[in-house]
Amino acid sequence: MSSDRQKPKEESQTVEEAQKGVPFSIWSHDGKMMFENIIEATENFDDKYLIGVGSQGNVYKAELSAGTVVAVKKLHLVTDEEMSTFSSKSFKSEIETLAEIKHRNIIKLIGFCSHSKFSFLVYNFLEGGSLDHILNNDTHATAFDWEKRVNVVKGVANALSYLHHDCSPPIIHRDISSKNVLLNLDYEAHVSDFGIAKFLKPGLLSWTQFAGTFGYAAPG
Repeated sequence: MSSDRQKPKEESQTVEEAQKGVPFSIWSHDGKMMFENIIEATENFDDKYLIGVGSQGNVYKAELSAGTVVAVKKLHLVTDEEMSTFSSKSFKSEIETLAEIKHRNIIKLIGFCSHSKFSFLVYNFLEGGSLDHILNNDTHATAFDWEKRVNVVKGVANALSYLHHDCSPPIIHRDISSKNVLLNLDYEAHVSDFGIAKFLKPGLLSWTQFAGTFGYAAPG
């Protein structure tokens, strides 16, 4: 009971801190109001709103007062200096990459927040969840027929073609996996998680450093 009573106070303190010059940007929305709505909608990132867990952060579903539903990726707090630097670079990379691109098969970034207690990214919410979840759920996998699967493959291929050939400079995702392909209710694919994406410099054809998910990374 005591923890429930403390929730509104914790949310209020978080909002008050956010209004003291914390850098955040929610495009096409009132940034501070959106921030307050996210904190309230997730009850300061309570686990009951958790919809996904990743190596760099957890994803929460937030139903805002205006009826908008968003997915909020809250980055893990990191104390190790080396990992903290990597996390910060990943956060900036995702913002820089997704702010530059717009494609029907790529997740839409609505905004971001860099807070003293946490950093998070705000995306459009996709009801279908990840391709990985569907493939590993017998009920969903049965409904996921070959026509839908081919359309998902085409959607991912279209997204990669856009990143590689239509962006200037070209963008290399470097971590395409079933966990990073999100679907809407029509099984339309949306590539996500651009935390280790790179802009391809002129004349640079490859990297020697490994990146991505084992089992999905391209062979060396």
